Amino acid sequence: MPPLIAVGDISRVFTGGARTVTALEHISCDIHTGNFVSIVGPSGCGKSTLLKIISGLLPASSGTVTVHGKHVDSPLENVGMVFQAPVLLKWRSVLGNILLPVEFARLDVPSYIDKARALIKLVGLEGFEEMYPHELSGGMQQRASLCRALVTDPQLLLMDEPFGALDAMTRDELDMELLRIWEERKKTVLFVTHSIQEAVFLSDIVLVMSARPGRLLEKIAVDLPRPRTMEMMSIAKFGEYTLKIRALLAAAGVCAIIGGNRNLLAESFPKTNP
Repeated sequence: MPPLIAVGDISRVFTGGARTVTALEHISCDIHTGNFVSIVGPSGCGKSTLLKIISGLLPASSGTVTVHGKHVDSPLENVGMVFQAPVLLKWRSVLGNILLPVEFARLDVPSYIDKARALIKLVGLEGFEEMYPHELSGGMQQRASLCRALVTDPQLLLMDEPFGALDAMTRDELDMELLRIWEERKKTVLFVTHSIQEAVFLSDIVLVMSARPGRLLEKIAVDLPRPRTMEMMSIAKFGEYTLKIRALLAAAGVCAIIGGNRNLLAESFPKTNP
């Protein structure tokens, strides 16, 4: 089966004044329909840039991206995006924010209200439909953002560190919520994270990137049973995957092994006593 997304030898160079920065260098990968794929790597390695190029929001300097065999040269339709900040309009209710993509696409808003309410129920926000962003916790705002990304039933969900700013307990809760929705809706998900543990826990495939200029170090298939549970993080095989990714990053010269809110730093490589 041909891939849903084919990334072919993508590079991206930013120029500003006298300075030139190569953000991405010769990235190639395939993403198949229904896969949950995470991108993990150090800050500044081009993870978000790659996501924007795939979505059509940013052009590549060289190389190609195709989705369903069609060359991407403008913003994709039928795609949902979730960012690190919920980016909710403060003057709109939860329901009003969720329906924004419907309005932007000039679709029939009344016909999507039931779908929006079903998503609100799905993520546990029932009863908060008419609340405003300032009346919600950070986790609740991100749930609303997830509903907004799903309301038009997109084939592809792009998520740029969506839970990175949340506390560890809320992040774990939303990871489980995301997996439940993914298993129910069977979307293709491309998920950017700094957390190695989160990437392994969520994904079918983990794309490991080097420090800038971002290169693809390895594409790792995660062979762990589904549905996933938090208890799975304590099994040996889970630990083997996280250690492998840390080792790849260390070998590539990433000094501080990343781990997001779960404190997955260089403790996997303990210091020896003098």
